[in-house]
Amino acid sequence: MENGNNQEMNIFTMTSRLGRAIYGVIKWILSILGYILRAAYQYKLLFLCFALLAIGFSLYESREDNRTYEGFMHLKLNDGESVLYQSLVRDLNEFSKEEDAEGLAKELDVSVDLAARIVKLDAHHVIDKYRDSTVDYVDYKNNVPLGDTIDFAVPDQLVISARVKGIEEFGQLEEALKKYFSKNDYLVSLNIARIKLQEEKEWMFHNALMNLDSLQKVEYFKNNNGGNYLEFSSINEKKASVPFIKAKKQMFYDDIQKLFKITGQIEEDMSANLDVVTVLSDFHPVQSPVNSLSKLLLRNGLIALALFLIVAMIWRYKKNIRHYLSKGI
Repeated sequence: MENGNNQEMNIFTMTSRLGRAIYGVIKWILSILGYILRAAYQYKLLFLCFALLAIGFSLYESREDNRTYEGFMHLKLNDGESVLYQSLVRDLNEFSKEEDAEGLAKELDVSVDLAARIVKLDAHHVIDKYRDSTVDYVDYKNNVPLGDTIDFAVPDQLVISARVKGIEEFGQLEEALKKYFSKNDYLVSLNIARIKLQEEKEWMFHNALMNLDSLQKVEYFKNNNGGNYLEFSSINEKKASVPFIKAKKQMFYDDIQKLFKITGQIEEDMSANLDVVTVLSDFHPVQSPVNSLSKLLLRNGLIALALFLIVAMIWRYKKNIRHYLSKGI
């Protein structure tokens, strides 16, 4: 009975403390809002100046020719691994960060005008979290450690994100990136080696088919009954309750089917993946700009409010600040 009372007291104490903590947080938030309202009322002109600056700057940033859109392109990497491609994309992004439009235009072989409209380039790993050859998600924030035993980056896939001033430019950027990868000397050498290996595999399996075909012809002449077919059954003839008809199957049928399947896959891979990369999903820019007016008003409004409070506090305690600065060292 005593233990039950103690448990009830502990629950009551915890609930009471939690309630006081929540009340303290709400009170603190309200006190900050009250301080902001008092400062805005006491320094109306200063508050109005900062508000107008925030609105004006937001309108300037969100003008039509400066609207920035974000798009994503999913690539299948036929040669090399995703880490290498990610480093290549980030090297390109350095030109955008430094606002070096001429350097970026030279690397991508595009016009300087298009390069100047590219704001940001980045690459994101495709994650197979459970290692079951199924894509689970894309690491858009680039915060998954590649050495982690839980998360695993698919080595032959990558998603490239781009921020560009304008939607029409994404098509040109996609073609430029594909050409950029296809001109990389190291990736080109890997591609040549891969295609050569595929051709050798195709030749080897073709010879295997020819050998099987020749074996069938030999068996044809050895067979007194003629014909290179074997009788087979999936049901035990003695146990069958109905009249049983035997079927005929070509010799080496299963082997031939396997070889046809393998050679078909090789031919499909060679015809579809002759380039260094294959685009699985084209650039699809988000229709809402990254720097929309609503987003900019919120961001610039918070910055303007913080600056207003700093200036208001300096103005309010200007005498104390002046007195402190005038003191001797």
